[in-house]
Amino acid sequence: MTDQHTYGPDFKWRIDADHGPGPVLEDRNVVPLKPSCFNDFDCPVCGTPKPEVRKSLFIGIQVLGEYRCAKCASVYLRDLPVGFQTDLQLAFEEKTKKILHPNAEPWITYPEYTTPTSFDFPIERKVFSEHKRVIVLNLLDHLYGHVLLKLYNAQHYLDNYKDQGLVLLIPKMFEWLAPKGVAELWVVDQKLSQARAWHPCIDQFVQKQLVRYDEVQLARAWGHPDFADIDFERFSGIPPFSLTEYTSRPPHITFVARTDRLWFASPWGKFCYRALGSIGLKKNLGQWFIRRQSMMIASSMRQIKEEIPSATFTVVGLAPPGGLSHLAEDLRTTRMNNEVEIQWCRAYAKSQIVVGVHGSNMLLPSAHAAGLIEILPADRFGNIAQDVSIRYRNRMQLFLYRFVDEFARPQTIAQHAISMLKHFTPYYRNNQVNTFGTANQP
Repeated sequence: MTDQHTYGPDFKWRIDADHGPGPVLEDRNVVPLKPSCFNDFDCPVCGTPKPEVRKSLFIGIQVLGEYRCAKCASVYLRDLPVGFQTDLQLAFEEKTKKILHPNAEPWITYPEYTTPTSFDFPIERKVFSEHKRVIVLNLLDHLYGHVLLKLYNAQHYLDNYKDQGLVLLIPKMFEWLAPKGVAELWVVDQKLSQARAWHPCIDQFVQKQLVRYDEVQLARAWGHPDFADIDFERFSGIPPFSLTEYTSRPPHITFVARTDRLWFASPWGKFCYRALGSIGLKKNLGQWFIRRQSMMIASSMRQIKEEIPSATFTVVGLAPPGGLSHLAEDLRTTRMNNEVEIQWCRAYAKSQIVVGVHGSNMLLPSAHAAGLIEILPADRFGNIAQDVSIRYRNRMQLFLYRFVDEFARPQTIAQHAISMLKHFTPYYRNNQVNTFGTANQP
């Protein structure tokens, strides 16, 4: 999904001084579903306001409403404004898939949505507390980062809607991150790669649940919540690295090394690696580039230890272990499970710094470590910091979150890391302590 949209005249928008454009809602953080489903928009065919709502559909990532216009009798499906459809929703005819306006991103044209699936996923309802009024937060998505970003929304609803139960529609692999206090989990046992499709089995399950409640609202599932407000320990169960202990704890750095998001030494190397994929040789000859990445990580570690001999390291990632055990605790693996995820989070939480290539794989590391050094490819400049769980609102962001060129040398990584460790105390004192207001000196 992209965040770029062209806003057309066929929807009713409100300009809010604090939050920009959005659908007209009494409470902008929830969308009504039951007893009355959201319909405060104009018919995309004739412009008549407030079409009749026939039903809702939970097809997976998307939550839809079926509507009928009282004036032109058009019947169509339309995204409800939640998740990554929160800005501009798609309206289309169900049978023909004809899009009824030109301005929304046409997810329905993806091949996976052409025909609804005919198989079932195991879906389990887990109840922790009974409620007649609930908010449903749909976390289903085909991208790891999207699921995690939407999951972070849970804290807001737990803290600010205490008279309603929070229900998470959640992929099974994320169940371990569900925070305490949720009323229910609807656990969908599907791979992320299977999520981008039209799954009637999910809708059938959800509709059976909805009859239990007197009132149902949908969480907006904002794609980029304010991370500085989030207590990440409520999700992982692991306390993040505290800045008050930055200089008192042993210096530790964790490198995130993946085989699908490589750190390249040069533009030529990146071109060659991609060329191998186009001719079907990446699986074999591409191993050289993976080994090259490990060599650059090792070089960074050695240069850091030359200046800071007490520094220790961990390396994690979806990759075969090996080649770094003489320098670091090597926690890489090709088989993920909850125990591995928790082990990795513990490594992040003891790290002053995490280092890795841009991607959703940096969300949990930056949520738990004090700072990061991110290798940022040029084609991701428009997504800068979207994969960073930013924990600070002040100048410490500039000191503790560093972004380097995608072809940065190991020396550059080492120089940043050394500075972040050696210069922390005077920077913190000058910018957080010796100023108006109050701050705690580490």
